[in-house]
Amino acid sequence: MERRPLFKPVHPVYEVTEQMIRLGEAPGYTFELEDENGSIRKMIKLMDGTRTVGEIHTLLAVDYPEITYEEIVEAVESLSALGFLMDQAKEEASVLTSEQKERYKANIRYFSLFTDLNQSPSELQEQVSRKKVTILGMGAFGSTLLVNLVGAGIQHIKLVDFDRVELSNLNRQMVFNEKDIGRLKVEAARDFIGRLHSEVLIETETLQIKSSEDVERVIAGSDLVMLAADQPFFFLQRWVNHACAKLQIPFIAGGFNLIEGQFFMVEPGKTGCIDCMHLHRSRQIEDYSQLIQRLLDTNFILPTATIAPNTMMITGMMASDAIRYLTGIAPVQSAGKFIIFDFNTLEKSVFFEWERNEAECPTCGRGSGTEPIFHIKRKEVLAK
Repeated sequence: MERRPLFKPVHPVYEVTEQMIRLGEAPGYTFELEDENGSIRKMIKLMDGTRTVGEIHTLLAVDYPEITYEEIVEAVESLSALGFLMDQAKEEASVLTSEQKERYKANIRYFSLFTDLNQSPSELQEQVSRKKVTILGMGAFGSTLLVNLVGAGIQHIKLVDFDRVELSNLNRQMVFNEKDIGRLKVEAARDFIGRLHSEVLIETETLQIKSSEDVERVIAGSDLVMLAADQPFFFLQRWVNHACAKLQIPFIAGGFNLIEGQFFMVEPGKTGCIDCMHLHRSRQIEDYSQLIQRLLDTNFILPTATIAPNTMMITGMMASDAIRYLTGIAPVQSAGKFIIFDFNTLEKSVFFEWERNEAECPTCGRGSGTEPIFHIKRKEVLAK
């Protein structure tokens, strides 16, 4: 299949001076070129996705006979390396249907920022559509993540929760409405997505997770897990961590702490896991395990105190990292990093980072698990 270069439609081309042109306008996607005789402008106009490199050279040579075919080949490769070209022949070979290309038009344009002549943006959209994601929890975080992931093109999602829709959910859980009050959240969310995008396969599991075995069963076969629940505090994250480590499935977890949102990613075998994190924090904070035990002993559960915009900001970041992971378009920002986002200042920062502790971690390494943090006791109290 012969290449047909297309100058990406997301980038403008315009004159800075009579002898200089600028390609692109977005930060990181701007480049200026000297073009004394206008040959570069003419060449770029010919790169409309309908012509091969040879055909571009033939037409350009009419006005600029001194330009060789080899120079055109070199120019094409240079513009591709700068991120300005895609191969329309590859794009047209995509298996996406015309309806999918229309639905995901903006996605595909976005993905074009990360491709060159060797990969088409639609290939990335196809890649996303083949993935399966499991969302644990269908409250504010989970339901907002769901919409973000469906919009990005994930076509197989499993929802796990046991709760029912309440009136107080409707300030921030926008997939539900007044008619859903009293319904199981997973079923109401499934029906919402069915109306939004009928091609998406939504599996539901009505379950209150009580062990790592529960997690292992419901996440099997997933490419990524989104942990959008937080109870029981401390234990749920460890259950998910243990199951994901065993099945080698990465997960992204997030939550609120009143004025800030928090999230991080664990990728088994690459980043440290949750237990590695607890070991790391135990070294940083002398009474770390005692503090957690004392908090658990109070049976305190942080009441929901948030507004919809805050939920959407933090879950948007989580979903964006999920797409970075599933496509490989850019490094995952939260891998092995505890990221916080301040809702008052709109500042994002890395609170701490941690690495894999293979020697001491009982979950992803060779550790014995004798450290105090791994012997935290839990009262059998589960409040909403």
